[in-house]
Amino acid sequence: MEIYHVIELINVVKKFNEKPVLKGVTFIVTKNSITGFIGPNGAGKTTTIKILSGLLRKDGGIVRVLGEDPWDNPRVKERVSVIFTKLPYPPNDSVEEYLNDLNSIYHGDLKSLIKEFNLTEHLKKKISQLSSGQAQKIQLIAALIKNPELIIADEPTANLDPKARIEFYDLVKKLNKEYDVTFFISSHILSELEKVITHVVFINDGIVTAQGEINEVESVFNSEEIILLVKDKEKALEVLKKYNPVSEGAYIKIKGKLREIVDILDDNGIEILNVRKTSLDDVFRKLSGENNE
Repeated sequence: MEIYHVIELINVVKKFNEKPVLKGVTFIVTKNSITGFIGPNGAGKTTTIKILSGLLRKDGGIVRVLGEDPWDNPRVKERVSVIFTKLPYPPNDSVEEYLNDLNSIYHGDLKSLIKEFNLTEHLKKKISQLSSGQAQKIQLIAALIKNPELIIADEPTANLDPKARIEFYDLVKKLNKEYDVTFFISSHILSELEKVITHVVFINDGIVTAQGEINEVESVFNSEEIILLVKDKEKALEVLKKYNPVSEGAYIKIKGKLREIVDILDDNGIEILNVRKTSLDDVFRKLSGENNE
């Protein structure tokens, strides 16, 4: 029977020294999705990922990864790969030695992966000599050698520069499409993540505060909310006062129908420099309790 939910958590609890870290976490991850796992530092993201990866035992609730409890379960480990912020590697290994050692266990199509990721010229290098972006490519290749159904990534772009982050997420989109791999990615760098994920799970203080398809979650929390940058901000605040606009730095945050608001600004000769609907970052701040006035 085909599994539709590759991850399912129901009322999962975890404590450290009697202090609750996960307080009844419940969410699902849909097959073939790219799901973002988002929350502030200390929200419970890494603890959840360790439980999903079989590295940590839950104290209560139900955890299913590919239909089974991942704790001490080699069947799940064979079908799931985990990517961390930093590549764990033997310090003296070359790229070629590291990947060949892994491939001797899983017998994947290593040559094709090396070619696809453009790493042939780096094979003789020590892994410690690689840039952060190249090291993450090695992690992706290592993850794919076992032909996984699910890749769990814990802050995979935290140490990457903007160009390397974009390249990493471009690879994620490609792998999701071409290899039918489901991705579950925790991150606090939301600007790039928003462009790649199809679903999102928000966690704050050990509790899931929202989940679902990204467009649905954004629409629920930001119905008709718009961010404006205009040339004459004070005049814009005056002519839009019936919409109760909020000044945020150089921007104006307002709720209403975009066409109506643009027409009012045009009629009053106010030049619009930038306009956008609210973003994943705005939802994150709202759900984590930031900027509540």
